[in-house]
Amino acid sequence: MKSSTLVAILVLQTVMVMGILSQAAAKDNFPKCCDNCNSWSGYQFCEDVGPRCRRGCANCQVVQMSPVKTFRCGDGRPVYDGHDTPTPCPPPCKKH
Repeated sequence: MKSSTLVAILVLQTVMVMGILSQAAAKDNFPKCCDNCNSWSGYQFCEDVGPRCRRGCANCQVVQMSPVKTFRCGDGRPVYDGHDTPTPCPPPCKKH
């Protein structure tokens, strides 16, 4: 009984993660610029933090509650474009 419950939970978590990654993989929704671009597990993520998530963000996360509430979009895109060609990170947003 316990092992079947554990298997059911693991299957549901896997389905949830696959749904998030498939939603996050939309290339049209990735930001045009990013100051803090990171790769993890075959996906690129823009780790920029701001007062709200960008429009169309499927996985908006609260980063900090006080003194000011800040957010980060957890959407990502594949590092490779399907033809074994690496997808470069977008250019920085801030002018240094």
